[in-house]
Amino acid sequence: MIDVLKKYKNILLVTGILIIAFIGYSLFSDGSDGVSVLVSSPTSGSQTRGNNELLLLLVSLESISLDDSLFNDPAFKSLIDFGQALIPEPVGRLNPFAPVGSESDL
Repeated sequence: MIDVLKKYKNILLVTGILIIAFIGYSLFSDGSDGVSVLVSSPTSGSQTRGNNELLLLLVSLESISLDDSLFNDPAFKSLIDFGQALIPEPVGRLNPFAPVGSESDL
């Protein structure tokens, strides 16, 4: 048995890698038929339905109003900004791979 494993070690190793690769591909592929999402197609009934849904969503978003009284609230005004000013750092050489002293490191 050990002689057979030694004799066919490379074949068994390649077969095992192929099986693992196939299982990995099967798990991580989404099962689509390979058609790109970005391919344009002629206008059909399903595309019109999608446009109608988009328009309905746009209309519902237009009806949203935001209450800006939050910004006048004393609790909001008592918040402290802990932001720090960014200090400009010196820039390095134009071409970091050029030899030192060449004209590209000006």
